[in-house]
Amino acid sequence: MLITISPSLLKVPTSVTLRQAKLALLGAGLLSQVDAAIAAAGTAAQIEWSSASTVQRDSPLVTSLAGALSLDSAALDALFVAAAAL
Repeated sequence: MLITISPSLLKVPTSVTLRQAKLALLGAGLLSQVDAAIAAAGTAAQIEWSSASTVQRDSPLVTSLAGALSLDSAALDALFVAAAAL
């Protein structure tokens, strides 16, 4: 029996490691789109993304990327929940 739990019922982590974030994005089929958005966002965003040890849910970069990918708050929360499980 497979039980699906809505991300809204789970505690959404405030941060995940960059490894977890990238693997969750890869699993969701979004990693190449994020890489393109980071490249287009400029050098500061590229440094932040490549050098970060963690990804903060409420960071301006994450908010910007979510907007660029048309991800609503629920979709972003689901990605963070998935990432934390990795």
